Amino acid sequence: MLKTNAYIPIDTSPIIGVHAQAVLATLIYSDVFSYPLTAQEIFERCTLSNLDEVKNGLAELLLLDAVYCIHGFYLLHNNETLVQKRLAANAFANRSLTVAKRVTRIIKCFPFVRGVMLSGSISKNYMDKDSDIDYFIITAPNRLWVSRLFFVLVQKLVFFNRYKYFCYNYMVDEEHVAITDRSLYTAIEASSLLPVYNFEAYQHFRNSNLWMQAYYPNYPAASKTLLKNGRSIMQYLLEPLFNNAFGEWLDKWLMKKIEAKWQRSYSPAMFAGTKNLHLKRHTAKAHTEGHYNRIMELYSNKKKEYETRYNIMLDTKTHLIASVN
Repeated sequence: MLKTNAYIPIDTSPIIGVHAQAVLATLIYSDVFSYPLTAQEIFERCTLSNLDEVKNGLAELLLLDAVYCIHGFYLLHNNETLVQKRLAANAFANRSLTVAKRVTRIIKCFPFVRGVMLSGSISKNYMDKDSDIDYFIITAPNRLWVSRLFFVLVQKLVFFNRYKYFCYNYMVDEEHVAITDRSLYTAIEASSLLPVYNFEAYQHFRNSNLWMQAYYPNYPAASKTLLKNGRSIMQYLLEPLFNNAFGEWLDKWLMKKIEAKWQRSYSPAMFAGTKNLHLKRHTAKAHTEGHYNRIMELYSNKKKEYETRYNIMLDTKTHLIASVN
């Protein structure tokens, strides 16, 4: 009898559908932060067209035990502690908003400040006892470093060099509000900014960063600021002192002094690209902990694990898609 080797085709079709894949990718990213999501929050953080598609994807994943639902929150682990931790962090973030508003009332008095938004964990309604209150600041053109000088003085004299309630790690001027590094990480950071002072500045920021809708087309924009608009008397008194040749010289001199200080303090790797340290006349970005690389590496590893498990290729828009100098 002749022996033949039978050809058995390998099934390479995905195990889960496109709705489930979109939901899974969203939950994988939130799992990096150990943050369970509601169905509505999943919709806001994914590219699906409506909430019904999200619910279809969740139903499929629940049947596979790929996702768990605990008290209305969806997560990758059957761990109620993560839900309780989230609820406690939400409550702490809400209480911290009172502090953020008080500090912003001080910030809006600094010369050339044109907009104040909350970023980081507090803008996503999630804070623990170790979290800082991060501020995204918009200034008048060509006076960013003069304005930043007042931040430094208040940091030293009022907050005694503590950053917990006064972390101004990202500043741009009105003419350069477009985010240059465009990725999954920066898209959620930009989408979730919470305006505290000057709603027009917030709207200008969003209109200048429409690229983030490729990642988060459903993320809701804020409808108002936490504080009323209006320039402070201190700005009207102080700004004329620097709206001249001296102010122009001082702004450039301050930038050079900070640049020299940062060059001494941080490794050259921190200056690669614009993800961590970005220092120009119109931008002062000081993400000194290197969160971007750590978070994206964690997400990439988790994503690969689930892609292998379910024979799928999740959305690859996770890295830089454009960088503008």
